[in-house]
Amino acid sequence: MQRLALYDLDRTVTFAPTFTPFLVHMAASGNPLRLLGLPLWIIAMIGYKAKLYGRKPLKQFGLRLLVGRVVRSPALQPRIDRFVKRQLARNIQPGALAHIAADRAAGTRLVLITAAPEIYAAALAEALGFEDCIATRHQRDAAGNLIALIDGENNYGAEKVGRVAAWLAAQGLARNGLHITAYTDHASDAPILNLADAGVLVGRYAKPQDGWSQADWSGSERSRGA
Repeated sequence: MQRLALYDLDRTVTFAPTFTPFLVHMAASGNPLRLLGLPLWIIAMIGYKAKLYGRKPLKQFGLRLLVGRVVRSPALQPRIDRFVKRQLARNIQPGALAHIAADRAAGTRLVLITAAPEIYAAALAEALGFEDCIATRHQRDAAGNLIALIDGENNYGAEKVGRVAAWLAAQGLARNGLHITAYTDHASDAPILNLADAGVLVGRYAKPQDGWSQADWSGSERSRGA
C-alpha cells in the first residue's frame, strides 16, 4: 500500500505563522508607507477573533492593505524569494525537517497542505522536498499580475478535505489504496486528521483527541501515541 503524508505549514513545519510576516515583508520591500496600515491589520485580526467575519475576507483585506490590490508580476517573485529564504533560515522546526527526511527516505509521498498563500507556500514546499503543495490560491489578471483576491476558498478546515480529494483524483490515486498520515498543529484541522489513517497533532502542549497522536517538533523528538 502506498504511503502519503499530508503536512500543515504554520506551527507544524514552522515555528510561527507565516501570513502576517509575509504581509509585513511585502509592504517593507515594496512600498514601506504601507506599514502605516499595520494598526488596521491588527484591528482586523481582532475583528476576526470576535467572529465578525471569516478568514477569507480577512486575508483579502490584509493583501489589499499591505501588499496592494494588484502587484505587477516582474516585481513579485524576487520579493517572494527573499521571504522564502528567510523562512527557511529562521522558521523551520528541526523536528519537522527530521520527520520530512525520514518520510522521504521511506518512500512516502509528501504533500504540503496549508491555508497559506500558494504564491509562497509552493516555493517553501519545493525547497523542503515536498512533491506537491495544496494551498490557498489567489487570482491573477491576464498579464499574470497578482490580484488581492482569493481564487475559490481559503484552504482551511473542511476545505482541505475537498482539495485533497481533488488532488487524489488528479493523481489517479484511490483512497483505499493509500495509507495517509496527517500532521497539523491545531484541532481546526480535525477534518483532515479524521480523513487520515493516522492523525498527528504537533506541538509541545498539543491536546490530541482520541485516535490521534502527539509530537513535539521544536527539537527532534518523534511522535508518541496519545
